[in-house]
Amino acid sequence: MFWMGGTRRAFLAACTMAGVSVAMSSEARSANESLAREAFIWGMPLVLMNRSLDVSLKAGLPLNQFYITAELAIPEYRQVGPNIDTLMGHAWLDLTQGPQVIGVPDTAGRYYSIQLQDMYMNNFAYLGRRTTGTQAGFFAITPPGFEGELPEGITQVRATTTRVLAYVRTMLIGPEDLEAALSVHTAYTLGPLSAFPGSRTTPIARADRARLFPHVDFSNAGAGFFDELDQLVGIYPPLEFDAPSLARFAPLGIGVPGPVAHGTIGDDRLAAAVTSGYDLVKSSIHLTWVNGWARRDNVPPFYHDPVQRAANNMFGKGTHLSDEAVYWGTRQGGVGEWLSGSNRYRLRFAPGETPPVDAFWSLTLYDKDYVLFDNPHGRYGILDRTEGLEYGADGSLEMLIQADEPEQGTANWLPCPRGEFQMILRAYQPRPETLDGTYLPPPFEIV
Repeated sequence: MFWMGGTRRAFLAACTMAGVSVAMSSEARSANESLAREAFIWGMPLVLMNRSLDVSLKAGLPLNQFYITAELAIPEYRQVGPNIDTLMGHAWLDLTQGPQVIGVPDTAGRYYSIQLQDMYMNNFAYLGRRTTGTQAGFFAITPPGFEGELPEGITQVRATTTRVLAYVRTMLIGPEDLEAALSVHTAYTLGPLSAFPGSRTTPIARADRARLFPHVDFSNAGAGFFDELDQLVGIYPPLEFDAPSLARFAPLGIGVPGPVAHGTIGDDRLAAAVTSGYDLVKSSIHLTWVNGWARRDNVPPFYHDPVQRAANNMFGKGTHLSDEAVYWGTRQGGVGEWLSGSNRYRLRFAPGETPPVDAFWSLTLYDKDYVLFDNPHGRYGILDRTEGLEYGADGSLEMLIQADEPEQGTANWLPCPRGEFQMILRAYQPRPETLDGTYLPPPFEIV
């Protein structure tokens, strides 16, 4: 019998029809179930990325085209965890026919980043203020194994898979800054190297990012997950350091180009391996809690630990490298309970103790569902460059988070709901004292 393609389970069924024994001892079944759990954890980022790509394609969005948000995030959109400090965008790059060239404008010092993630969710490169500066330029994203010549003036960026997600962020201070931010955000270009400098496209505005980047819940993915994974590893081979892991999954029929002697552990056990693997990933997210704030461990470009790679990416794409941005989150209000509008809070940054960054920082308030809180003042957060902030005579900065307007004025007021809420503090281009944990954000005080 010869392997003619099809799914992993089809091959196993063919083995059975041909009289090949697939009986296994209970010990072997248990070992293969454990191996299946490892395979799920290892392959979860790849399957997640491919499902997101499928959503984009089914929505009729061509590859090699930037799609952007061209307006401010507002509560009415009911987006989960939207940024108020950057305009967002993305493009799925298809490098199977050759390199794609990303063009960036001169941003005159304005922060921007184009995060490049491969199909295993490795952050293999960044374009932007931290890495390539803010001057205009062209960058050829080349597929694995590319050895061609590049025209003068184009910088090569070697991709690690033949499809890549380019995730765009452009700094936005507030409504008054929208026009200036859009002059940058709409100027990114994309086109094939083979036609350079022709055939370049500019971004298309879309307002449905939540639909294009839905949350994928793998907790009940079932045995079919392994068929997806088997097909995808043939399209997107893992990096060299990751290849031994894939080789270990051969007894499950994953990544095997021809017939092998192996058995099935049954769809029920495969489904159980998915559930247990998902639970393990959820419990493996490393958070450090200080002063009521939670922060993930530093995020590297490549995870060599499959559990941590899955845990870091299980809620979706675009998690920044720590060198690019560090986030702190909190729901706690000083004594461990949820932040609640039944209290009034003060967040005081002592002189010189605002987040140490080389770009900017922001504090955003969300309701208990992680959606922007709708308030009549239209203030959903505070940036370090928010107009009208009042600093103390000693250089300190006090923010007042409460449901009612403060007696001392609204300059530093962040309105909150009367019920429960949560907050995210973001620091872009963090300095070493943030990365090494020396810097700690202050706790909330109940006034």
